[in-house]
Amino acid sequence: MFTLLFKFSIYLQRQDVMRNYHGPLFHRWLPDGLNDAIILDTTTPNTELKVWFERRGFVNHGMIEFDISRREIDPTIIPTQAALEAGPLYGSLEIQELIEEEVAALLNNSIGAQSYIEFGDKIVNKLIHPPVSRFINTLRTKYGQYWIRELEKWDSRDGSLGAYCNFLSLQWSLDNGVTWSDFMPDEPIRIMPARRGSSKSFRNYLTMQDWEELAQLSKEKYELPLASFFLSRAQQLLDEENYRYALIEGITALELAISETIKSRLQTDEVLLKEIQRFWTMPIKTQVIITATLTGTISPENLSHSLEAIDISNNTRNKALHEGAVPGEVMRSHIMGLLNTIAGLLFSSNFKLPSARLGNRRMSIENWEKELEKHE
Repeated sequence: MFTLLFKFSIYLQRQDVMRNYHGPLFHRWLPDGLNDAIILDTTTPNTELKVWFERRGFVNHGMIEFDISRREIDPTIIPTQAALEAGPLYGSLEIQELIEEEVAALLNNSIGAQSYIEFGDKIVNKLIHPPVSRFINTLRTKYGQYWIRELEKWDSRDGSLGAYCNFLSLQWSLDNGVTWSDFMPDEPIRIMPARRGSSKSFRNYLTMQDWEELAQLSKEKYELPLASFFLSRAQQLLDEENYRYALIEGITALELAISETIKSRLQTDEVLLKEIQRFWTMPIKTQVIITATLTGTISPENLSHSLEAIDISNNTRNKALHEGAVPGEVMRSHIMGLLNTIAGLLFSSNFKLPSARLGNRRMSIENWEKELEKHE
């Protein structure tokens, strides 16, 4: 029987937030490595999964600054400092009572062997990702540390399993941590997805006409509706392919957009506002159909996608959404239709929902003009 140890680290820094913190922020305390490790439930017998943060950094002018390469923290300063960066998340996984056949691929360094890949898939997708992802998401939501990155699941469309293990700095040991080797089920191949947009897609970026309109709106001291902030957040989440939370934010934006649309048309008519109370007791699908019909700015296609998105968000189908039973491209279409519906309610026909992941393109002015005529 063998006892197999793994160790890994996950960089939590994101590049798309205002402050690029290296991890969660603590107040007057920092976890002290394994001494303060948290044990996560893998739901698998004979396994133990731990995660922790290490005290890394140095003292600069009396304040602790994070530096992953230095361990020069004065513990007497910690309880005096308001905010302390924790840095990357570290972890270990111990698996007991493995038989020789189960570790043969490791011992033989059989990179690319089917048995090694299947074993690696079990380690990454069953034992490490689910509990660690829940841990990180709890930090992001319940404790408000939204600036740390989520742990995405391995997706073969983005790269090999070996590349994902390399991202985790995943290593293994069979001698109780005396020696370590890279866990490399197959070659670490990273695939850069070709996200090249069409000419029509690129038109969602700002144009000279948009700039002129923005100048006019600024002059008028235009105030954005509350729903637009939720719409923007849902758009970002969709662009990041975080479909579950994009849908949640989108449904919230839809409810607010319906309310703002109805009230803006009734304005201050007290009689109508009183009579409309029955409207709010109707199912949200009925509300959106009525509101879309009232405004006349929503296409049947976007309305249909919106109704499907509402169905998916209902409690009876949450399980399907959570487990990914709805294909990603289908989810994207439904959520995009939902966002277009919301934007149509809020801004009539003059709105844009661009993607930050289109790549780039260059054409002659003549060809750009031809593309413009084609889509008008």
